[in-house]
Amino acid sequence: MFKSNVTRKKFYGKWLYKASLRLPGIAVLRNHSLQDVVDFLNKTHSEENLKLHYYRKAYANRDDITDLCSYLSTLDTADWSKRIEVNNLDLYTNEQSIYNTLCEKFKHILLLCSEPDPSRSADYENQNYIVCKKLPHDLYRYKIYLKPHKMKNDRLGKQHYIDWLETQKNVLISEAVKDWFVRTDWNWDRRYILVEDQRTLLFLHMRSPEVLGKVYEYVLSDK
Repeated sequence: MFKSNVTRKKFYGKWLYKASLRLPGIAVLRNHSLQDVVDFLNKTHSEENLKLHYYRKAYANRDDITDLCSYLSTLDTADWSKRIEVNNLDLYTNEQSIYNTLCEKFKHILLLCSEPDPSRSADYENQNYIVCKKLPHDLYRYKIYLKPHKMKNDRLGKQHYIDWLETQKNVLISEAVKDWFVRTDWNWDRRYILVEDQRTLLFLHMRSPEVLGKVYEYVLSDK
């Protein structure tokens, strides 16, 4: 039986289960349907037809890719989603039966798998929770993303805010995040601080609520 990790929060705010496969050539699924991929891999091809590197990789791994595509074709498209990164494929679902089949049928190419802790099922419905086995550094209850762009072009104000954060003993912020906060004026990078308790979280909101982004609370899992 495969060994699974505990899902910390819903993937993309939607999916409870994740199975990651190592499958060179799977990039063909970016631009082609499941059936088109199966049809392509079931034919004999010349070198000219395989001139694109991911076509060559897909053809070299056609047995696994064909099996996977054939299985996924039997499923309702609403029951799963995918993410492709180079040679790796992440598959997401909320159906335990699909997850179990993926992990068992393709265990020879399985990189990792994650599933929710059934004893904390209600916590997964709260998108602000992160289920974990232990708190970060055994101490911090909250993870807060920062919005430096809310103080755009105010380097002095940003530095004063960082100086104030450094006086808060219940806040953990890395040197890299301090430097990033002062220098960054755009809204696309995501970095965070850790906060020990709700009282400190309240102080942060009172001090400069505009620079605080999404707040997540860590919830301990019994698993």
